[in-house]
Amino acid sequence: MPFNRIIAVFSILIASILETSSQGVSFEVPDFSGETIHYRLKYGIFNIGYASITCQEDPSGTACNIKAEAQSAGWVKIFKDLDYRFECGMDLGSGLPISATRSLRDGRYSLYNEVLFDRNTRPDSTIVMSQMSGMHVVSKNIYDILTGFYHFRENFLKASATQREDVVIKTYFTDELWDLRIRYAGEEIIETSMGLRLCYKFNPVTVIGRYFQNDDDMVVWFTKDE
Repeated sequence: MPFNRIIAVFSILIASILETSSQGVSFEVPDFSGETIHYRLKYGIFNIGYASITCQEDPSGTACNIKAEAQSAGWVKIFKDLDYRFECGMDLGSGLPISATRSLRDGRYSLYNEVLFDRNTRPDSTIVMSQMSGMHVVSKNIYDILTGFYHFRENFLKASATQREDVVIKTYFTDELWDLRIRYAGEEIIETSMGLRLCYKFNPVTVIGRYFQNDDDMVVWFTKDE
């Protein structure tokens, strides 16, 4: 799998780990302050890049700063020097995004965009202000790619596996509304560096044609234990 496709998969993976019924309902805000999750990106037996997701509480005590990064590494940097970063501020009262930043560098090509979420001006909706595309009016409790990831982990991971139902969420990502769907696909024992682990298995529904041949080409596993 080419590195740019793996980076796309990494981005879609984060965006796809989201849940139905979350709009318009209050849930426990996740507390993952100080946590960093590390990923190795591989092509066959070769390590071609690294990725991470970090959550740190803001000094104000009212928000968390979440950052997701992915970079090419080793010999791959000679051909594809990539550096992808997604950041957001998550309100600790609601778990919803305050701001979101996307910074992409692919060789000489670069992209930067910052988005602000205004939930106070309108009682029934959120105003999104994007540096690239201007103002958008969206649903009140919309998530971005990163706050949705933590929201799912905290409130819906086990419930969605128990109910055996497709899960859906409305997000604002890459400057557009994105309806996401993820299917529970049973349990599976996975070999890891910590030994065998019983896992929940999910198939995020993917868009056919851009990166995938079928809508179930991606599989995501979460350990069933804590």
